Amino acid sequence: MKYNVLTLKTQEDLSRCPVFSVDQFSWGGDYRPVTFGRLGFFPGHGFLLEMECQETDPCRIYEKDGDPVYLDSAMEAFFCFTPGEENPCYLNFEMNANGAMLACHGRDRKERIPFTEALRKGLFCEAQIREHSWSIRLTLPLSLITAIYPGLVLHTNSMFTCNFYKIKESEGRTHFASFAPVSSPEPNFHLPEYFAQAQILS
Repeated sequence: MKYNVLTLKTQEDLSRCPVFSVDQFSWGGDYRPVTFGRLGFFPGHGFLLEMECQETDPCRIYEKDGDPVYLDSAMEAFFCFTPGEENPCYLNFEMNANGAMLACHGRDRKERIPFTEALRKGLFCEAQIREHSWSIRLTLPLSLITAIYPGLVLHTNSMFTCNFYKIKESEGRTHFASFAPVSSPEPNFHLPEYFAQAQILS
């Protein structure tokens, strides 16, 4: 599975980016909200991500960054910019309908490291709730990425890996969905070996 990330000149250009669908329910379940998104790249600046879920009245208890928003209804984006490494570092961004975001980096599920306030500069999440859907827009700055991956240069034809998720771990409408399928006996999104290939195109 592969996703082509188009180069953007304006935020409005995001509308011409390919749509990815978060429709792989690897662990079953009857509640399956339609979720999709787009990802674009601003050369020299970073990535712009938009995701939308067709879900009415999403669970949104948590209000602060760093809260366990995966217990709410949440949409998530994980990225790995050195996929060829053994046990690579990857970034996770998990967001609920309040715009609260859990953002960390690390090499495994258990020992995630929250980004410092200095690294979070330019990292911005905005959420919008409509009658029968909700959406998030995430700005992911290059300054944050290159702080975690020193020496990394992203440009046209650069390759990386990523996956996108829709989740609610707590009881009531519990569900786990992904863009690229995950082959794990138990729900676990922290498996970069199952991230999809991505390439930046002009």
